[in-house]
Amino acid sequence: MTCIAIVLNHWTNGRLKPSHITSVSLMGHIPVAWALITCRPILAAVLLAFFSALDALDGALARVQKSSSLSGMYYDAVSDRLKEVLVFSALAVYASKHLDQNISWLIVAVAGTSILVSYTKAKGEMAIADKEKDTQKLNKIFSSGIASYEIRVATIVIGLLFGWLIYILPILLILNIITITTRFIKVSKELKSIDSVELKKKSSKAND
Repeated sequence: MTCIAIVLNHWTNGRLKPSHITSVSLMGHIPVAWALITCRPILAAVLLAFFSALDALDGALARVQKSSSLSGMYYDAVSDRLKEVLVFSALAVYASKHLDQNISWLIVAVAGTSILVSYTKAKGEMAIADKEKDTQKLNKIFSSGIASYEIRVATIVIGLLFGWLIYILPILLILNIITITTRFIKVSKELKSIDSVELKKKSSKAND
C-alpha cells in the first residue's frame, strides 16, 4: 500500500488527503449494502473487499505525507463502525430473503460483538489517555485477538463468495467473543498496573 500511496501522492501533487480516501471507502459501502439487499452476494463481496482495502491506503498515505493526526484516526475509527452497521444491516435483509430468517439473531450478535471488539480497545486507550505511556506499545497490547476489523471483513467476504455465510457467522461470533475476552483481560491488567502505581504515589504523599 505504501507504493500505491506514493504514486497517488505524486499524481495528485499532494492534493489527495487521507480523509478523502476514508470518505470514499465509507461511501463505497453503500453499494455494498445495496448489492446485499438485492441478493447479489458475489458483487457485494467484491465491492466489500475493494472498499475495505482502502482502509489500509489512507493510513499509508498519511505516513507518506507525514500528516498522521488524532482527528484522522478518530474519523477512520468512527467510519469503520458505520461501515459495519451498514454491512450487517444489509446482511440481515439478505439473510431473510435468501438464506434463513432464523439466523437474524446471529447477525445481530455478530454485529454487536464486532463493535464491542473495537470498543474494548478504544475504551482502554481512553482510560489511560492522560497517563505517560508508550502509545505504540499499548496499541499492540489493546489490539490483541484474532478478530481484528480486517479479519472480520475478510471472513464475511469469503462467506459471501463461496456461499458459506451461514457457517461463517457462528465462527465469527466465537472469534469475536474470544477477542473481546482477550482484550478485556489485557486491558484490565494494564489498568490495574496503573492503579497500583497511582495508589503507591498517593500513599507516599500521605506518608510525607
